[in-house]
Amino acid sequence: MRQVVILAGGEGSRLRKISNGLPKPMTNILGKPLLHYLIEQSVKYGMLDVKLLVSYKQEVIREYFADGSKYGANIQYISEDVPRGTAGALIDALPQLDNQFMVIYGDTFLNIDLESMWKFHQSQSCDVSIFLHPNDHPYDSDLVEIDSNLRVKKIHNYPHEKGWRQNLVNAAVYVFNKESLKNVFLDKVKSDIAKDLFPLMLDLNKDICGYLSTEYIKDMGTPERLAKLELDINSGRVRALEKQALKSAIFLDRDGTINKEVGHLSSIDQFELIDGVGEAIKRINASGILVVVATNQPVVARGEVSDLLLRKIHNKMETLLGSYGAYIDRLYYCPHHPDNGFEGEIEALKVDCDCRKPKNGMFLQAKKDLNIDLEASWVVGDSFRDIDAAKNTGIRSVLVQTGHAGRDGNNDISPNFFAKDLSEAVDMILKEIKK
Repeated sequence: MRQVVILAGGEGSRLRKISNGLPKPMTNILGKPLLHYLIEQSVKYGMLDVKLLVSYKQEVIREYFADGSKYGANIQYISEDVPRGTAGALIDALPQLDNQFMVIYGDTFLNIDLESMWKFHQSQSCDVSIFLHPNDHPYDSDLVEIDSNLRVKKIHNYPHEKGWRQNLVNAAVYVFNKESLKNVFLDKVKSDIAKDLFPLMLDLNKDICGYLSTEYIKDMGTPERLAKLELDINSGRVRALEKQALKSAIFLDRDGTINKEVGHLSSIDQFELIDGVGEAIKRINASGILVVVATNQPVVARGEVSDLLLRKIHNKMETLLGSYGAYIDRLYYCPHHPDNGFEGEIEALKVDCDCRKPKNGMFLQAKKDLNIDLEASWVVGDSFRDIDAAKNTGIRSVLVQTGHAGRDGNNDISPNFFAKDLSEAVDMILKEIKK
């Protein structure tokens, strides 16, 4: 039987005006306590052994859920008499936990496939796996850096130092190996999992993996976030982002569509957003349509940009977009280039690949990863290479007049629409979808 640990000791002081002093996990969401939803989700995915770590007004939680049999779960309560923070409470509870267990915060609403995350953890053989997703307020969130193998390299806890950050937010759902926490000693009486435990584990060379998902998860710790959550539930947005649900996407080219075209961009300083792009992508995010960037980056094969530098450039893009409350759900890039003759070129990347546009490898990979309905999706780009890729994939397209503005013209293909820029393209697409 799989085990889930739910941290349910929070007081919820910021919600007191609407919660009538109830424990934070018992905050009412459309007629049911938040904790009720979390237990239902756990049971749905086979997490039947539920450990509730309780403290503030724990009698309210105990009375409501009892032994959990009414909900198909076996609930046991672990009481915290002296507040020790999320990490302290977890470490104290270790003697009562299995060799592997999932952790969920009791102030977070989620609608995610917990079984898929559990299986991911088994496949990666990590000490701990962290649920990561982009959000619309990365500037005040705990951000995580991962490498191409999904290994966590660094954690940037809020408040951040100055710099460009990847918009991957620690969403407070974890799978732990109990063994990895043995002999881990926190030097504070009250410690936090994200701010204290994970940085310590990285220092101890523990293996932490990032599980990437676009599924719905939200901290509802303020009245404003609670209102937004209820709106998302009622509008169908929560269900539309389920892993199994077919999703629409708008595929965006990068250079000339998102950022100003400079010709083989090869430094962070050259990257500059086109006016209106942040607001346009924010409108896509608000519509519930996925934003997927698919970009050719032959500068990698040419030896002009390393994978590390490209990541830093993309970090700048994600940070700038985040300042507008916008985010990218997934980014794919093709590092290849079929032609030889460049000084410093990387021979292994000089291949005729399946991912370089106008071929459609990046689009098909996104379809597989995110369960995208290509017929309900769009491509926006500044060159006919993008439009040809859309045609090769059966996706409708918009050619924008920024960047190359179609000057690489191919008279044999035509976009569905022309637009002045990404902002106008998004307006057109959202209008078409509503028809």
